[in-house]
Order: sequence, then C-alpha cells, then structure tokens
Amino acid sequence: MSEQATEPIKPAGRFFSLRLKIWLGFILVFTPVFVASYYWFYQYTTERVFKTITDDLTETIDGAIDGMDKEGFVELYAGESADNPMCPPEKPTADTPKEENGYYPEENSLYLAHVNWLYAVQQVEPQTRMYTYIKGPDEGEIIAIGSTGYFREPRGGFRFCQRYTSTSSNIYRGLTEQVDAWEPYPDDFGTWITTYQPIIDDNGVVIGAIGVDIEASYVNQVKSDILRNGAFAFIASYIAIFLLVFWLSGFLTRPIIGLAGAAKKIGEGDYEQEIQTANTEGFRDEIDTLTDVFKAMVDKVAQREQTLRARVQQLEIMVDRSKLTKQVSEIVETEFFQDLQSKVRTMRNRFVKDE
Repeated sequence: MSEQATEPIKPAGRFFSLRLKIWLGFILVFTPVFVASYYWFYQYTTERVFKTITDDLTETIDGAIDGMDKEGFVELYAGESADNPMCPPEKPTADTPKEENGYYPEENSLYLAHVNWLYAVQQVEPQTRMYTYIKGPDEGEIIAIGSTGYFREPRGGFRFCQRYTSTSSNIYRGLTEQVDAWEPYPDDFGTWITTYQPIIDDNGVVIGAIGVDIEASYVNQVKSDILRNGAFAFIASYIAIFLLVFWLSGFLTRPIIGLAGAAKKIGEGDYEQEIQTANTEGFRDEIDTLTDVFKAMVDKVAQREQTLRARVQQLEIMVDRSKLTKQVSEIVETEFFQDLQSKVRTMRNRFVKDE
C-alpha cells in the first residue's frame, strides 16, 4: 500500500510569540499607570516642597519680629531722619536721582544693630532677602529702614529712607496685616514670592513692617530638580521593571514553548520526546496540568498509532491475498488457460493408455 506525502499546514498570518505578546501587553497597560503615577508624584512632591518653603518663610519672619529690638527700630528712624535731610519729607522727591533715593547710615549704631539682626536671621534661610519699612507720606508708599542687601557685594536692596511704591498693594498692606504673596511676581529687583507682617511693639502699636523674599527662580529650580530626579528615577525603574517582566514572561512561557516544540515533532511522527513538568515538587499550576495531560495524550496517540499500523499491515496482507486470488481466478478463467488444461488432460490420458 503506497503512502502519500503530506505537506505541513502553513498557519495564516505572521507568527507573534506569546512572550512578546505578554511583554507588549504589559507595556500598553502599565505605561499609562506609570505616567499617571509619576505625574501625581511630581504634583504632590512640588506642592509639599512649596509648602515647606512658604512655611519656612513664615517661621523666619516670625523669628525676625520676635527677636527684633523694637524700641531701637523706632528710635532709628526718628533720630536718623531728624538729622539727615536725605529723609522725607525733604528728600527724595520726583526729581531725585535713583542713586540718591536713600542711603546707608553706617555711622548709626542702631542701624548697624538692626541690619545685623536681619542678616543673622537670614543665615537660617540663606536663600531669603529681608527688609523692614514704615508707612510713607503718600498713599500706598513705604519708606525703607533696613535690608540684608547691605551685606551683599555690591550692596543692593532697600536703602535707609528709600521711598518706594509697589505696583501691587501687598507691601503696603503688610503694614496692617499678614500678606502672603505666594504667586511669583516681578518688580524692579527680580521675581519673588514674599510674605509680609506688621511689626507690633509691646503696646500693640504697629511701628512698621517686615518682608521676607525668596527668588522665584529658586522655587523653579527646586521644581526642576524634582522633575529631573523624578524623571530619572521613573525611567530607571520603568526599564528595570519591564526587563523583569520580559524575563518573567520568558520564564512563564518556556514550558508552553517546550510543549509547542514537542507537539511539532510529534506531529512529524517522533513520539520519543522528553516532556518535563515545570514544577515536579511544591506548587503546581495549570501549565503543569497541561503538561501531564499532554504526556498522557502522547502515550495514547503513540499506542493507537501502533495499533493502527498493525491493523493496516493486516489489511495490506488481506488485500494482497485477495488480489492474488482474483488474479489467479482471472488466469484460470481465460480461454488460453482452459485450452491449456484440456491439452494437459489429453496428454495425461495418453500416458495412462500407453502404460
């Protein structure tokens, strides 16, 4: 019986490994989760950091007011302004050059004591700038008293007796209430966030106000650092996790890949395959069950094929015998064979008579 060769069935479409499907599926599902988590982390962290900065500013200004020599503050302006025509109301005026709008009374011990106290407080929060002021002669105007800018090189900040009117009312309102300007704002000296508080003496009288600035660029730098460091940590953890997922997907799909390879060889007639169970001891899972079922199925298929082959051989023998009988019958029934038999009988009869 002849055997016809069969071509292997070619699956439709491109092959896409299960391991890659699991990995890509994990990426598609968890990438939005990672991005959302990072965005939440960034928002939460920047809010907490900003609150810490603003709380530090508030604590700094409270400490500056508590330790300030309030009597010396009052005497400083009263005495210095009375002896110096550079102070209002004589000066400055609208025609006064900017460089003459205020000065540094370095020979006044009260002034030096005041700015040194502000500078000492500033050392607790080096990013800050501190200054004090009183109400000016015009509405919305203030007169500067002391500033930590005195210690900068070159000197900057408010000068003593400098008249200043802000484009916003925050600094002026600071003479009567606490004002927190947490939204960055620009002025002639830069862009800041600020808190203001009135300076109240022991009798409950407002004698001036104090402001504490911190540059908005510092806050933005902190946010940028959080963004950069957070992004680095996010990308590093993202890569590490997905490499781990890729390895894990390979670990999980290895038994299935082994079964697929064994099934392919079995389909080609090679039943001598060693199919290992992934977990011979300990915890088992569905893949182990599938492996056991597959091994049992292979054994049964092999036995059935052996039985089928034996039956096929028997049928081939029976078919061959049937063909032989049929061929003999066809030969016997031919006229040539009948004539030949008649001649053989005639010859046999002659031999008998001759004997």
